[in-house]
Amino acid sequence: MSWKKKRKKIRNTKHKVTLFVGLMFTAVLGLLIILGFKVFNQGDYYKIDSRVEDLKNTQPIDGSGYKAIAWLKIQGTDIDLPIVHSDDLEEDFPVQLENFGWTLDSMEDNKYYNIIGHNIFNLSATPKIRSKNFHRFEQLMAFAYYDFAKDNEYIQLTVGEKDYVYKIFAVTMLDHLYMSYLPITNHPKDYEIKLTKEVIEKKNIYKYDVDVNENDKIISLSTCTRFYGPNEKTSFYVFGRLVRDGEKIDHYRVTKSDNYKDIEKKLKGDEKNE
Repeated sequence: MSWKKKRKKIRNTKHKVTLFVGLMFTAVLGLLIILGFKVFNQGDYYKIDSRVEDLKNTQPIDGSGYKAIAWLKIQGTDIDLPIVHSDDLEEDFPVQLENFGWTLDSMEDNKYYNIIGHNIFNLSATPKIRSKNFHRFEQLMAFAYYDFAKDNEYIQLTVGEKDYVYKIFAVTMLDHLYMSYLPITNHPKDYEIKLTKEVIEKKNIYKYDVDVNENDKIISLSTCTRFYGPNEKTSFYVFGRLVRDGEKIDHYRVTKSDNYKDIEKKLKGDEKNE
């Protein structure tokens, strides 16, 4: 082979090596950029969609005496509605209030909020995840499905001029005996908080990678269900704790607890049930 041909071959080889190294560098750089973007934006798992103006523009219901004092929005659901104050734990709202939730709380700077909503069309042992008939708290039952719960982890509560975000840390079904252990006041005493934590730990159907302490502010969302039959007085609960100052709103780990075995036996329907 002549020197000219050898030199050309060497140049081609060098060109191929340079091209390969360039492509590898570009691929690695692209991967690092993607990973960096994910780390940088890990706080965007749930983005606040403010409901301050919606709350301001929600007028008192004519003739009912009710006024919206908060706004509730739950990740992954169509539950996106105003909350009114009530003095009745099992409020029988007039028709014009059926698209509202309610609370016994005044929505001051409370340590524990309990918000309640009706479930009319999703009472069975195989609850649906979505339906055009849902416009109350029916879709809260979607959290009975593990695949739904692990992908939807935040609750947004708007009070006054601010939107607050809560990390879900428990989902459970409670009969009236266990419900009696939950706080009935806006500012629960230490022993009530202790009882609440014990009930949640015992009855939680999932294990959430979320720590909760006595300084955290808690929200509970509840609705009725006939999951265990029409004669069983059971309520479905989702609990969350307020995102702490400086804490990122990111995805966290959710696994099934031993309590979920009983739930799975009853959930014979398709988890993608529409």
